[in-house]
Amino acid sequence: MSAKSFNATSNQLLATGKMRWTNYTEGDFVEKRQCTLEELGVANNHKLSVGWHQIPDFTQCDNKKFHSYDLVICAQPGALKASDPTGVLTTVHSLVRPGGLLILGTQYDWARDQTNTAITSSDSEQLGEEVLAALLEKWFDPVLEPQDLEFVKAETSRKFECGTQHLTFWSRREEPRTHESLLKRQQVASDNSASLKSYEATGQGMYDQDVVLGQYLEFHYGPQSEYPAACAQHCLQVMKEVGQPMRKALEVGGGPGRAAIELSKEFEEVLSGDYSQAFVDVAQELVNGGELKWNVLQDHTSGIAVERSISAKELSVGNVNFSQIDAHNLPKDQYDLICGFNLIDRLAKPAVFLQSIKARLNDGGVLVLSSPYTWLEEFTPKSNWLGGFKYGDNDALTSYEGMKELLLAEGFKEVKEPQDVWFRIDALANGRMSQQTRAQMTFWRI
Repeated sequence: MSAKSFNATSNQLLATGKMRWTNYTEGDFVEKRQCTLEELGVANNHKLSVGWHQIPDFTQCDNKKFHSYDLVICAQPGALKASDPTGVLTTVHSLVRPGGLLILGTQYDWARDQTNTAITSSDSEQLGEEVLAALLEKWFDPVLEPQDLEFVKAETSRKFECGTQHLTFWSRREEPRTHESLLKRQQVASDNSASLKSYEATGQGMYDQDVVLGQYLEFHYGPQSEYPAACAQHCLQVMKEVGQPMRKALEVGGGPGRAAIELSKEFEEVLSGDYSQAFVDVAQELVNGGELKWNVLQDHTSGIAVERSISAKELSVGNVNFSQIDAHNLPKDQYDLICGFNLIDRLAKPAVFLQSIKARLNDGGVLVLSSPYTWLEEFTPKSNWLGGFKYGDNDALTSYEGMKELLLAEGFKEVKEPQDVWFRIDALANGRMSQQTRAQMTFWRI
């Protein structure tokens, strides 16, 4: 957006006392929102003055126009990453008067300039903060204890970008530190420095190659993993409630396999399939008695990778196997349970998948699905969405209503009220960046 559009937005709020916007719920559906100056705790709006300026590059601010501020804040999520972080941090002193305050907020989601920044410690949990301090210390001194500030940005009513900004507070010096004092503060032992750089290069390279696989392994087996096991427990519970034997289960779109492993603890036989051969391979390696290892970046600024691992022994694996499966062409076998978690809104033809399930279930068999209904045309043509789309000024059914209509026509009955199940995917091991989503789980029986 341009400075002109931001000026128009803020002027609307100040002139009318309210601001309105729309939030997406699912697919094309939106709901209207508004806030008022009173809700924001702002009074005497006729005295307020807000001005916006377009500055394409924060490292090239016009210091004849912008300078000598008492307070400069750079704390919006992603603000440093969107620019040149090193350039901003080494030039921001030109905006602040001596004695003025600089407030920075970051998740350490930006990579430092390796050629210009010295590392002052081998403590990986502190390196992101130390890189920030090293870039600022020529012109700034820390003046308050850092604070964590959480934020949430809604992508839809069920999917959220969540994070924790690390706020640091700095006072602008009258004079810069001398070159000699900076060198003294930034000295490190050569062996520690060489060791760290070697490990970082290896970890970063591995992350770039296996980023998706590593995130999903973290999602299924990492220390914050709850969702796959929770989905399995909901399946086991509904099977007991309806009295269906737990002989054979099929999970479709099972990823690296945690939910299927949990199901195998009570089912006689479990087959889990995914379209990704990489997911199938790591899951099968695990259940064959192996140990999975993967790396997760502690933060981008430090570049340090944290190693995780999991073994079959830790998980008490039962009778479960993994194979590559296309959800539109299911194995020709019979099952007491078929389940798919976060699946239908990533299929090209979700209706084809749902219409094929009845023939694959034993009498009384159960179907369990969960989804946040985040339809995207890059996965599913809009003509194949189960709901959540508009035609003209009219709304189609919601995704749940569209799915229910289709399954009832296939002879299914809903055996339990839908339940919401939250899941979290961490982008960094420091926990400061995550995607948190509220999936709806539904329960059906033939």
